Amino acid sequence: MGLGFVTHRESLWVKWVHSYRIRGRSFWDVPIRNNITWGWRKILQLRSIIHQHIWIKLGNGANTQVWFDKWDAVCPLSRVITPRMITNAGLEMGATVADMVHNGGWAWPNSWVARVPALQQLDNVTLLPQVQDRAVWRSRSGEDMEYSTFGVWNDIREIQEPVDWDRIVWYPQAIPRHSFLMWLIVCKKLKTQDIMCNWRASGNANYNLLCCSLCTLGPDSHDHLFFECEFASQVWYGVRDKVGMQMIGKRWDDIMDYLRHHAASKHASHIIGKLVVAASAYFVWQERNNRLFSANKRNAAQLIEVVLMTVRMKLHTMKFRRTNSVNQILSEWSLPRELLLDQDDFG
Repeated sequence: MGLGFVTHRESLWVKWVHSYRIRGRSFWDVPIRNNITWGWRKILQLRSIIHQHIWIKLGNGANTQVWFDKWDAVCPLSRVITPRMITNAGLEMGATVADMVHNGGWAWPNSWVARVPALQQLDNVTLLPQVQDRAVWRSRSGEDMEYSTFGVWNDIREIQEPVDWDRIVWYPQAIPRHSFLMWLIVCKKLKTQDIMCNWRASGNANYNLLCCSLCTLGPDSHDHLFFECEFASQVWYGVRDKVGMQMIGKRWDDIMDYLRHHAASKHASHIIGKLVVAASAYFVWQERNNRLFSANKRNAAQLIEVVLMTVRMKLHTMKFRRTNSVNQILSEWSLPRELLLDQDDFG
């Protein structure tokens, strides 16, 4: 939503929101009612997260709400000054900083200063009549910057320790839907049957009857499907030679260890290796679901062909640097030489 609601940016959307949603109140003070739309509710729920970051650099003070905007370290003043105090003093809820500064001093009652110690901590305010107030985004580190979605996301997201598999899952040449599934696999978030067997409390279903739809030898799991299942292992063994992984067994941990070792590599064979692993996992999972919820079946040979065809089609969208190993890759994957670049890149 940017800073438009706070700055009254010249936008039809912002004008509409102020006319029909905010209606003369402060954006920070709009109540969350039961009859509001889902989208507007979500926007209002974000206020507690972003309010600390949206600061107003005072100019003339005419567009900064004195009670609700954050223009000083002790703000918003609405945390310490109640609506009743404001009303009893004959002041307006929508008052601006300019409305409250008279002859270099504050227009609120002197008794407030003793009653509300935070007011004593306010910095002296000097308004500049020819300068407009300006909203800025104050980062987690205390740096004021222009609003950007990148900066906002970095400041409001929950920061966790870096993982060692990010470049296995997310990389420029990846197929997005395959990356998403790889992320779920790495985090063990797929609803496999071993997880479902723990849902004993849900209904009268007999989860003991569940079995892998690919091999029918017992309940499936992340480790079973990728690729210890008899069917899935045939798929894996049918594609691994194409990317020089013939020595890597069918255990997911072994495959991931290999990919981690080459995760940062820009060598064509290593990038294609990540594509093949992700495509194999994607189509094994797809086949598992097809067999559970429909009568459609493909054998391992058909799945191998789908995996290789999908990767080959992706490779047609790329460019390769000219090396002897790349020439071999083009030959193995039946790719045209028009995909070669003159510069030393892989794109």
